[in-house]
Amino acid sequence: MLVVILEPDRDYADLACHLVSQLPGLEAAVVTTPELLWQRIRQEQPAAILADREPLRGLRGVQSVRSMSTAPLVVTTSELAETAPLLDAGADYVLPRPYPPAVLKATLTAILRRRQAERRGAGRAIEVGPLLVEPSRRSARIEGKRHFLSPREADLLEYLAVNSGAVVSRRQIIEGAWGGDPRTTPQAVTMCMHRLRQKLEADPKLPQLLRTHRSGGYFLQPAPAEPHLAPVSE
Repeated sequence: MLVVILEPDRDYADLACHLVSQLPGLEAAVVTTPELLWQRIRQEQPAAILADREPLRGLRGVQSVRSMSTAPLVVTTSELAETAPLLDAGADYVLPRPYPPAVLKATLTAILRRRQAERRGAGRAIEVGPLLVEPSRRSARIEGKRHFLSPREADLLEYLAVNSGAVVSRRQIIEGAWGGDPRTTPQAVTMCMHRLRQKLEADPKLPQLLRTHRSGGYFLQPAPAEPHLAPVSE
């Protein structure tokens, strides 16, 4: 599986290539411009993409990647305030620069583990009430309309569908849906759930499918929920 690395800094590029080479089944290809990255994505459909925010051109670059590929996208940045916007734009992981090599390696390991799980579950569709989850297509259908999901959204929705009706904590989601990614915080789960509700709920402020439990966990409602009068907190 190919990991494409957009990194003009030679030291960072060499480090990333070295770490990729240590993981079974992965090989690295380094590019130095967004145009070369787009070319690699079109030609080779990489298993994962690692890109520095600056040469990627920020949020627009993330959106461009997401329009062309569903591969997990890891963005590195020295601007920590941009972590949430980058995730909202479609990045799956955001690593602060400079990052410890062990953290990057653990992130890549989580990606590999998730890819293996995807292959095992390829072709399986899960029906929960009015919702049809299609993990292999990274999409979901509701009321006849298909919604395409980012890799992280697809993993979260599949995990909730497999555990339909059961309340799962944010920590369980990080471990079970996202492979225990060491950089993922409970707030990232909240943001991802918010994006899913925006796509799948008729009224995201009054969710009927993607529910919040009073314990702070989440669950996928297997049958139409009873009407409630107040918005559900995140």
